[in-house]
Amino acid sequence: MLFAIVMAFSISAVSAANTTTVDANSIVKSVDTVKNYVETKKAVPTTVTVGSKKVTSEQYLYILSSTVTNLNKNSKKSVTVKTIAKAPKPVENVKTGTLSKSEYIKLAGKITTFINTNGRLPNFITTSKGNMNPDNLIYTYSKIVAFYKTNNRLPNTVSVKPWSTTKSTSEGSPATIDAIFKKAAKYGYSHAAHDAATLVKIGAGDCWAMSDYLFKQLKASKVKARIIQYPTAYAYNHRSVQYYKNGSWVNVPYRAYGFNSMFNNVGSSGTVIASC
Repeated sequence: MLFAIVMAFSISAVSAANTTTVDANSIVKSVDTVKNYVETKKAVPTTVTVGSKKVTSEQYLYILSSTVTNLNKNSKKSVTVKTIAKAPKPVENVKTGTLSKSEYIKLAGKITTFINTNGRLPNFITTSKGNMNPDNLIYTYSKIVAFYKTNNRLPNTVSVKPWSTTKSTSEGSPATIDAIFKKAAKYGYSHAAHDAATLVKIGAGDCWAMSDYLFKQLKASKVKARIIQYPTAYAYNHRSVQYYKNGSWVNVPYRAYGFNSMFNNVGSSGTVIASC
């Protein structure tokens, strides 16, 4: 019996020793670095140093949202560093505006609950301004905690804007873009393919397949691009691609390159399905 008690105590002690936590003061001190990195590099850092520990951006979102929840309760307790996977398919469709304190507190709870339940980041969190992707959430919550660091209180509101306006605006080489469009225009239209891989395999696909193909080709060439979805006279979910040119979003010139007419864009706005 004594041996069993000693063993149980030893296992509990080892487990406690293996639990990694970060203290609130270190978390608060770290946010300026992340906020400034996003505003300078136009991207979220892959790792963040919090005190003496290095955490992934996925872990950092959990740490930030947990800290905001705690600070709202006038608590500065440490936060456990969990193993957290990336969001498999992050998407966003958010409008510029502000979130109230009550809303961003509620959203912080939703983020931590989702992560605790699923072991990964959510693809998006729904806000009053639309769906926000994980990178934008990291930036937003770093701003909230940065305000706390300066003012010793949480802000009454926090501003938000589309992540696409924060990210770097690579326009790519005109020659490269031209080559991508010429190659893509050779593929035909078919209801049998809905993604880029199948489009390439059979030589034809639908508007979803072509959009997936163009987006991936542009992304691989480091060209800022996005897929948008909107209703047409023929379908409620037609997709086409836009790329960033001369400081604004423009439609892929399907007609000029001789694409099958079923791929043509018929709109310049819609739900953003993917962006890079």
